[in-house]
Amino acid sequence: MTHLEFHELANEYPLIDGDEFANLVEDIRKKGVIEKITLHEGKILDGRNRYRAAREAGIELKEDNFWELPRSWDPEEFVSSKNDHRRNLDAKAKRALIERKIERHPDKSNRAIAKLVCCDHKTVADVRKAMENKVVDLVTKFRELSPLQRGAFALAVSKELMASAPVMAGRVENFPTQK
Repeated sequence: MTHLEFHELANEYPLIDGDEFANLVEDIRKKGVIEKITLHEGKILDGRNRYRAAREAGIELKEDNFWELPRSWDPEEFVSSKNDHRRNLDAKAKRALIERKIERHPDKSNRAIAKLVCCDHKTVADVRKAMENKVVDLVTKFRELSPLQRGAFALAVSKELMASAPVMAGRVENFPTQK
């Protein structure tokens, strides 16, 4: 099997490493890949660690080690379902995951995001508010800069702003910029 890329939805979750990964490599070396690796859009949606461990163990993966996510299934809900219940994400990692979901779905309600990441909607509201406050703080600090400093700042971030403009168009109109 050729080298497969990881799907961006799968990459929202950390890979295992250290002893945990070494133990998985040894287990797969002894027993093979027991649970199939899930593909979506030709990329690994679930099973990145199994895939890496099999390659590390020198196991040649075959077609029957993989299955394609049915088209009728929502890939994001699938990844959340497979990972949120079994991963022990610390508070910082969980908040970072919530931020990524808000970034991907800015118009979804706090309850909808909470359902995706298996947390309380109040936690999502707190993360969303913190994200909004970062923008407000940045705008406030920008307004405190001298004209020369503002120009230097604009030049420093202009390429990044231009690159993200098409992606963000239509998603930021209602984002607060003042307290």
